[in-house]
Amino acid sequence: MPSSLDSKVLAITRNNLEAQEFSDLIASEGGRAIPLPTIEIVPKDPSAVDEFIDAVNKNENEYCAFLSPQAVDVLFNHASRICKTEELVSVLNSRIVAAIGPKTKQRLVDHMIDVKMVPERYSSVGLVELFSKMEDQNGKKILIPRSEASNEFVERALSALNMVVNLFFLYTARTSVITPIWNDFILLLEQKKVDAIVFTSASNVRSFFEITQNMPHSISSLLKNVKAVIAIGPMTNEELKKRGIPSFESSEHTIRGTVDLAKIILGK
Repeated sequence: MPSSLDSKVLAITRNNLEAQEFSDLIASEGGRAIPLPTIEIVPKDPSAVDEFIDAVNKNENEYCAFLSPQAVDVLFNHASRICKTEELVSVLNSRIVAAIGPKTKQRLVDHMIDVKMVPERYSSVGLVELFSKMEDQNGKKILIPRSEASNEFVERALSALNMVVNLFFLYTARTSVITPIWNDFILLLEQKKVDAIVFTSASNVRSFFEITQNMPHSISSLLKNVKAVIAIGPMTNEELKKRGIPSFESSEHTIRGTVDLAKIILGK
């Protein structure tokens, strides 16, 4: 029996490398994946590793929470360049490390980090729920290495639990330049040949619309031709709603979860 994704075209707001898991899953179901490079990561100077280690120690942070695989990659790539990996691992393992989801956890585990906390719901909302279930959050200090472009939801929500939230900005995220794949994507949209689009973060939603507003098309009208606009999590879904784009949110906030949802929607 053919898959509901057989011969279907699904786009995702990630570059080729980051979209590999998605592309493999879609290909295994007989479909075609279109990675759309939407955001570029711009890391801070490698000296940020020393600053991060100092921040962990100086502020006596009991917890350290990673909200994306990118934060892990940037931190450890820098540490490797300045021969600070062993010190970084030691410092992190002296704290209670939380990861927002399985991909982020795996990146940390690959670097020998003992991840003690992962929420049931792989999202910012799920992470806050995880900490809210602790018996005594009052005055607990948490360090969050992240992008300067991330929204303030986690910071505000954890602060509301009377936790002391310390942010450490590791990198910035800027909108990617328009590449030929975007022209191909728009053409397929015009031809009503894109069956689904997966948005992987709120910042990706913002950059997607920033890119498409510079193209001679009404993207909101073209998206009406797409049967499944899928958000990987609640923050992403909310960002789409702000733009009046009807979307589905996967119950499991992972790439596999979005693919499973696409199979259900496109199979109807």
